Amino acid sequence: MKVIDLLKYSASFYKKDCTKRIKELAEIMELDLTKKIDDLSLGNKKKVGIVQGLLHEPRLIILDEPTSGLDPLMQQKFFDLLEAENKKGATILFSSHILSEVQRLCDRVAIIKDGRIVTVEKISTLKENTYKKFRIETEGGIEKGYFNIVGVNQIEVDGNTISFLFRGNINPIMKLIAGIKIVNIWVEEPDLEEIFMHYYEKED
Repeated sequence: MKVIDLLKYSASFYKKDCTKRIKELAEIMELDLTKKIDDLSLGNKKKVGIVQGLLHEPRLIILDEPTSGLDPLMQQKFFDLLEAENKKGATILFSSHILSEVQRLCDRVAIIKDGRIVTVEKISTLKENTYKKFRIETEGGIEKGYFNIVGVNQIEVDGNTISFLFRGNINPIMKLIAGIKIVNIWVEEPDLEEIFMHYYEKED
């Protein structure tokens, strides 16, 4: 079968004309409709699956690791396509081990371990309720135990620089920081991968 034959066959299951939509999606995904399925690379077969799943403009889109096999440029086009579908009202369930993709695309995230949902939160809420990363460069060095208070984890000292994760009331940590001579300070939000690992370690 050629790509167009497979897509027309898939479209025949729906009570609507999908011809225009197939052409639009194929153009976005740079998919040659005249190629035989057997002659396609893994990436192009992935594109066929994407077009096949979206050609009837579904209201619910379920995707499992959809970007494997796509090059970075095509991944970006695919993300733009999903965002457009979402704006039109489609609900998208998206599973991925590439957490930067989840953070890029999703409003809410469910973290699953051993087949059990550990938590379901908005990504913004997950970030607010998890650790912040501190890295402090001091003038004359600092003892590792100086920041040994409730909420501080993973303390590391490298010369005059101390780094750690902190969760909780920010005021006690700021009082400790005010008591030392600092050269520079960095406070960062954790990315989704760090949050993910925190939940896994906590469960263990």
